[in-house]
Amino acid sequence: MRVFLLTLVMAGVLQAQSINQLIDYSLKKHPSLQTIQHRLSAMDDRIAKSRNWSNPEMILNMNDIRFDDPTNRGLEPMQYQAINYKQRFPWFGKIDAREHFTRAQKDVILDSYDIAKVKLAEEIRTTSYTILEIKERIRIVSQYERLTKQNIALYDAYTSTDSMSHSNSMAAELMLSRLHIRSERYKAVLKSQEAKLAYLVQKKNASVSDRLRIQKPKSLGYYLSHLENNPAYHRTLSQTKVANADRDMKALEVTPDPFVQVGYFNRQEYEDYASVAIGFALPIFGSEKLETEAARKEALAAKSASLDYRAALESEIRANYAKMKEAYRIYNIIQNDSLPKLQHMFELNEASIESGEDLFTYTNLLEQKLDLDEERTVAKAEYLRTAAKLKSLIGKTK
Repeated sequence: MRVFLLTLVMAGVLQAQSINQLIDYSLKKHPSLQTIQHRLSAMDDRIAKSRNWSNPEMILNMNDIRFDDPTNRGLEPMQYQAINYKQRFPWFGKIDAREHFTRAQKDVILDSYDIAKVKLAEEIRTTSYTILEIKERIRIVSQYERLTKQNIALYDAYTSTDSMSHSNSMAAELMLSRLHIRSERYKAVLKSQEAKLAYLVQKKNASVSDRLRIQKPKSLGYYLSHLENNPAYHRTLSQTKVANADRDMKALEVTPDPFVQVGYFNRQEYEDYASVAIGFALPIFGSEKLETEAARKEALAAKSASLDYRAALESEIRANYAKMKEAYRIYNIIQNDSLPKLQHMFELNEASIESGEDLFTYTNLLEQKLDLDEERTVAKAEYLRTAAKLKSLIGKTK
């Protein structure tokens, strides 16, 4: 039996992976990222297409069909069968402008790909920290369930000598009932979070080997100095480039593309001949200039949106940093102030507790310690989740 249990434990340890390992695995397997990769591949085809000329036109026509004798094609010189070939030639610079516009669109999708990777890494981190938090809470509650059961047994031992022991025992049993309820709620949350992690990692029964450990936070200046690495901010810059490229492309449309049309005319009783025609559209209504002006304004709007996003991003970094610092301070207060004081209270009441004189106080102290242990766990998890959010805001996956 011991060998069997040891094998199970070792299998669980080997299966458990660090958060960074889970992120690496997910970035290779997650279908949401593969979807964007296919879109990037499609953009390569669109870039190749952007350098193509417009398709030529072929026109077949038959002239001067006589209703009284439609099959006779040699009655007069005007009767002919012709084939015409028409090709439009892009004006100088239009193909390059179109390719530049398409490449700018691809850059937006590339930024979206980076956004998806960073967001996926953030979700894996926050979900993993929540799982570790819930597991730690379950462990704490289980520990206090055992202590409470010991207290109930201790109260029952003093029932014959102390009239208050029975009420103390009932109070302890009520506390045990509340602990059972809390444990069941935590287990339900744990199952839902583990299912979420399995989807994010694309692996069944994904297990996290990390622990809830926190370090002194980095400075606010560190995060603000890396603000421009945010992929969502990069996307706003890329969208500005798309708008600028569209403006340049529309500006070239003011000059119409010339076309050449050549034709061969066949006549049954007369000599064949050829024709050549050159032409272009007449931009006399000013539609192209209006399109150019609209594109210029869209470019200005995209630039303003980029500046606005940068300001909002800085504000979000500051807000999350303040939240992380708050969690760090709360953890230190509990760890270095509240818990030592509570431990001192245990020591002060140790003699009366052991003699059974003050068991109610002991139960009350246990409840306070349980709350503090859980609050400390919440503070650590909140700190780590906020740190994961800050990593995401500066474009980091690890």
